Amino acid sequence: MNLEAYFRSTSYALIGTAFAGLALTGELDALSVVLFLTAMALSFYADSRGWTRLRLSERMWRVLAICYIPFSFVDAWMFSDRILALTHLTMFVSAAKLLQNKRDRDWVFLYLVAFFQVLLTAGLTFNATFVVSLTLFLFCFISTLTAFEIRRARREVTTISGEEEIILSPRSRRKDEAKNAGARRVRYLVSASLAQIAVVGALALPLFFMIPRFGSGNIGRGFGDAQPLTGFSETVQLGDVASIKKSQRVVMRIELDRKPEHWLRWRGVVLDKYEGSTWKSSKEGEQGADQDFVDKNAEADESSKFVRVYPLSEAPVDKRFILEQKISLEPLGTNALFAAKRPILLKGPFSPISANRYTDAISARGLSGRVLYTVKSDISAPDERELRSDAETEYPEYVRELYLQLPAIDPRIRQLANKIVYDADARTPYDKARAIESHLKTKFSYTLDLKPTKKDPLAEFLFDLREGHCEYFATAMAVMLRSIGIPARIVNGFQMGEYNQVSGFYTVRDSDAHSWVEVYFAQPGVWVEFDATPSDGINDYSQGGLLAQLRQYFDALEAFWLDYVVTLDGDEQASMMAEIQKRLLKFRDTVYGYYKSVKEWFRNKAIKFLLEKKWDAASIFKLIGVLIFIGVAILGAYIAVAHRRRKRLAPTGYGPWWHRWLIVPLWRRKLRSTSDHQRSAVLFYEQMLAIASRAGLIKQADQTPLEFAEFSGFDQIREITRAYNRVRFGNARLDQQEAQSVSARLADLKRAVRKRKSRKTRNRL
Repeated sequence: MNLEAYFRSTSYALIGTAFAGLALTGELDALSVVLFLTAMALSFYADSRGWTRLRLSERMWRVLAICYIPFSFVDAWMFSDRILALTHLTMFVSAAKLLQNKRDRDWVFLYLVAFFQVLLTAGLTFNATFVVSLTLFLFCFISTLTAFEIRRARREVTTISGEEEIILSPRSRRKDEAKNAGARRVRYLVSASLAQIAVVGALALPLFFMIPRFGSGNIGRGFGDAQPLTGFSETVQLGDVASIKKSQRVVMRIELDRKPEHWLRWRGVVLDKYEGSTWKSSKEGEQGADQDFVDKNAEADESSKFVRVYPLSEAPVDKRFILEQKISLEPLGTNALFAAKRPILLKGPFSPISANRYTDAISARGLSGRVLYTVKSDISAPDERELRSDAETEYPEYVRELYLQLPAIDPRIRQLANKIVYDADARTPYDKARAIESHLKTKFSYTLDLKPTKKDPLAEFLFDLREGHCEYFATAMAVMLRSIGIPARIVNGFQMGEYNQVSGFYTVRDSDAHSWVEVYFAQPGVWVEFDATPSDGINDYSQGGLLAQLRQYFDALEAFWLDYVVTLDGDEQASMMAEIQKRLLKFRDTVYGYYKSVKEWFRNKAIKFLLEKKWDAASIFKLIGVLIFIGVAILGAYIAVAHRRRKRLAPTGYGPWWHRWLIVPLWRRKLRSTSDHQRSAVLFYEQMLAIASRAGLIKQADQTPLEFAEFSGFDQIREITRAYNRVRFGNARLDQQEAQSVSARLADLKRAVRKRKSRKTRNRL
């Protein structure tokens, strides 16, 4: 089997597999199947034999396709539905195109129709037969495109090395045409490659998202076991957070259901026991973990059998203050789950979890890899006036035991706290907390390059160095508050992070690691956040620029890759497919609604116009005038567009049908009346050039008319050129007999060009 036969076979196999997929849906009627198979068989036999007669012309194919479009609406309205009517339309245009003498662009059109038929098949059904037909279609598609390109390249190489037009042309023209041919081939290869990538991607991506994934929950969701990060455990040494904040690794991405009204922090670990240079979670605090409560009330989520919903609070919450957070947490080597303020509901692939009723901290056992979960939080805060008026110092027993505990500390720390409170004239716990917070913010400096040398790092920070990073400021404030009888605790977590405008989520990095203080107020019975860290220690992402925008695009791309490629599982696939189906159904209903309204409007107008209107002579003449006006307007618009396009392509006088029927006869009559012989000569010579261009003969700028005539090899061109030279440059006049002779030579030239093109087509086949 030679290349031509292989190309022909794979091309028909490609068209046949696309049609087979449609036929196997069972939606097509037997008559349509038989007619299309008959057209395919006749076309294949004719192409194999090299027959060029009794074929549809390009113009006839266009006429048939245009005439079938109105019938497709009738088909959709009366015989089938919209999808099947569109399917019948593709089958008709494909069958008609098969019955032509096919050029490269005709084959490309048939390939595109076949691809569209595959899409229609996917819309009609998706079962095992579709998978088989799609697999065969992909095989034939790749084979056909490869054969198509090799065939085209071989033909062009033959043309450059052996065609008489190149051999007979001057050396300069051979170089120019070879250069132009090379450029055309490069452009074609690039465009063909891009088209193949786009088509393969369009076919492969749906398959990728449909292929089942193995594993669910957080199994296999990460890239390996994460190394524990100091600062997110039950023991935190002063200075550890500095090593974390120097890293730019992404810790989590958070999507909120709405834009919050104030700045948030993501709580992780709550620490209550201070031992001089180390914070820990006390055993009493651990006993506050109410695991039994959340496990007994847990419910299975409807979207996935691996996801469970844990209610974390039974207290009623105003819906205005509930914030939903969808968190994608990267591996941190800790069991802590992060959330804003007071979490009230958790949904994720966890079993079991621990929720501490004293600290509002939540954690899950055995976390490994990347974890996706949703948490709802109560972000309400008591009014400042209410807190300022709270002078209550009678605290619950567990608060006094856990959050007023202090080891032996430097006595200067208590003295400093009392001095700050006294100088600020602070009388209530809230005013005292604000006074100490303000003092640390304004009188101390922020730095990550801190190297304490003494055994008591807190005293060294307050009285010697007077600079440090966030956990030093938080520790200083908490210890000073406890020293004067106000309950306080340390919270380790993260700052809010950078808002990504491309994807709509907050990107939180290691550099956002942060420590702050929570102070207990007895009268409302709530914990309130305080942050003594100076503004230098709070990351500001508002000042962006080009690099910041590029980073946001990169983060959005990375998040898409992780969500839809790396960690896409069966539950997410089902959810995504359900959402796509929901949107498609909504779009279908919307389009169908518009279709019904337009259809009803036209029907009412048609009934009113045809049946209810009283027709008289004046109305009939008006209707005829309107129809004539519309026809003239359409013809004028078509002529204007075609004329403008023709001016861009080639400055010839021999144009399309409207030019020959309307413009040229008028010019001829005008030329007879004015006897402008030079314009007449230019007109018929440009007509000759237009006809010659159909055979690939283009007159170059450096060629004289006689040189072009000799190069062409057509006797008709030589005779017309001699007449052109006499009239154009010799100021001669063509009599009636000579004018008729020129017209006859133009007609002969058209026939000769047509025969030459047919001969080349047969040789290629």
